[in-house]
Amino acid sequence: MLEAKILTHIKKMISEQFPEFKGIEPKVVKKTVTPQKSVYKKLSLGVPDKVKTVFSLRFVKKVKTVDSIAMKQILIVTTNKSGQIIKISQSK
Repeated sequence: MLEAKILTHIKKMISEQFPEFKGIEPKVVKKTVTPQKSVYKKLSLGVPDKVKTVFSLRFVKKVKTVDSIAMKQILIVTTNKSGQIIKISQSK
């Protein structure tokens, strides 16, 4: 899994950029990404043997709308194993 030091650093960066998610513990999922052979075949390229390991951190916060309806606000952060953020996506 992701090292505690790296996870703490990522949580700090996220809390600075998205203060509404400060103090929320993420659910961490390890994913293995392999190259898509069909894409390389169409391009007539040799398929690389590289397999990437990425981590998906899912921050979930329950909020109430103006109508007093409870809903979840979700922030998903995708990082590599060294803690470099690859992608951030957020629900509305």
